[in-house]
Amino acid sequence: MLIVVAGATGRTGRRLIPLLTAAGHGTRALTRSADPVPGAEAYQLDLVAASAEELDAAVSDAGAVVWLAGPGGGSVESAEALDNTAATALMDACVRQGVKRFVLVTSKGTSNPERSPDFLRPYLEIKAKAEAHLAGSGLEWTVLRPGGLTEDEPTGKVELGAALGRGKVTRADVAAVVAELLGRHDQTGKAIEVLGGEHTPSDALDTLTPKVNIVDFLFDLKRLGRVHLAVFGGSTGEAMAEAKVHFTNWQVSENYVNFFEGPELHFSRKTRWRLEFGEGPGRHSGKTEYWVMVHNELGEGVFRFGLLRPEGSEEHDPELIAAFRVFREHYSPKS
Repeated sequence: MLIVVAGATGRTGRRLIPLLTAAGHGTRALTRSADPVPGAEAYQLDLVAASAEELDAAVSDAGAVVWLAGPGGGSVESAEALDNTAATALMDACVRQGVKRFVLVTSKGTSNPERSPDFLRPYLEIKAKAEAHLAGSGLEWTVLRPGGLTEDEPTGKVELGAALGRGKVTRADVAAVVAELLGRHDQTGKAIEVLGGEHTPSDALDTLTPKVNIVDFLFDLKRLGRVHLAVFGGSTGEAMAEAKVHFTNWQVSENYVNFFEGPELHFSRKTRWRLEFGEGPGRHSGKTEYWVMVHNELGEGVFRFGLLRPEGSEEHDPELIAAFRVFREHYSPKS
């Protein structure tokens, strides 16, 4: 996969490129300088001054984009120009060019800038605006919020979470988390804080979204009763047909099935998948929905299971909702 890195020549970006190369990715390094970038295709571009056409060309053919650029302690005006205006323009270019994945590295504190010291608050507010734009872009996004960055040697161990305490993390370890995130579709739509810790990046991400045995999961889900199955995002007809054979009393929603070229997906006890639960207004209906997304390791397929309302009813069965919540608790990460 071709990865475009904004800020590739910075102190974190320089540590990321060798990791991407080792993982078999190609890297396009966006840089203002005409100098070569070891291990990457150097692509000369001034992110702040670039036109929409230039940004489109910069991300063309990319599978993912990583934002590591930063003004390096400049004025609030320069931070606005780069961390918000340029960053969001690059996100928009990704949308136009069909780039699927965007990893945005910002900073701890963007979730509540008002709690930060006065001198730091405007910079965090600027980064928060870029995060909000990304969340509404339609891209497969992940925001990574490091704590205090250090130049120390990599430890290979981190702590990840939605809201961590104070702490520091090496730039090399942040780069390692970014490299891991590029292949982790289960982390889409999340803002994750990172500090130095006790776990490898892979294991730390697993604590956020544990792997499950797909067959055991399906039979546990079946016990809930009225659910529907939608298969999309790289799945094939065989996976749907197998679901019908093993779960014939389920209501299968044909309208949500899209068939794509790609590897066939099988419900094997050897397959490990990742779960993401949701509860809230449905995207189209606006009514409260209860669902679980099941991602495979490579992002080749996603299954969506949701509760069905009783026929003619505007509300879900309260007993089924209660069962769903017990089910969710059983499969949710344990701290």
